[in-house]
Amino acid sequence: MDDITPGELLTRQHRKIDAGIQGLIDGSGGRAKLAESLALLRLHLYVEEELLFQPLAKSGLTMPVFVMKREHGEMWPLLENLDAGCGSAAPLETLHGPAKELFQLLQIHNPKEEQIVYAAVDKLSREKTGGPLVEALESATVPDDWTCEMAPH
Repeated sequence: MDDITPGELLTRQHRKIDAGIQGLIDGSGGRAKLAESLALLRLHLYVEEELLFQPLAKSGLTMPVFVMKREHGEMWPLLENLDAGCGSAAPLETLHGPAKELFQLLQIHNPKEEQIVYAAVDKLSREKTGGPLVEALESATVPDDWTCEMAPH
């Protein structure tokens, strides 16, 4: 294992997620790459909400954590819609609108998360040794019935 911080690992995930969604939008990718990105996004949201946000809120980042959760909830219906579209025979063109909308939300969300949340995660990680957290992030799996906390019902 290299000396990657939790923030670096999560930022790399952002880039992979963005690339898969952008690939559908610009035609350089397709349904399979989009499906991979959506699966990674689901995992990404899960590890943030289930492994990171509670200790961060306890450390004093209550408002940034709330904002991140709210934005996850805004993304969730798009993720679900696109995921269903990847599993169907629907024309790719029907996925372009939701993909663009999700991509735009991510372009607003990710920089805030990287600058505020991931910086704090890395600080906490240094205080409590980062290796175990990185290992937990890398080995996490999303339960089949999991949804983000602020997803519309």
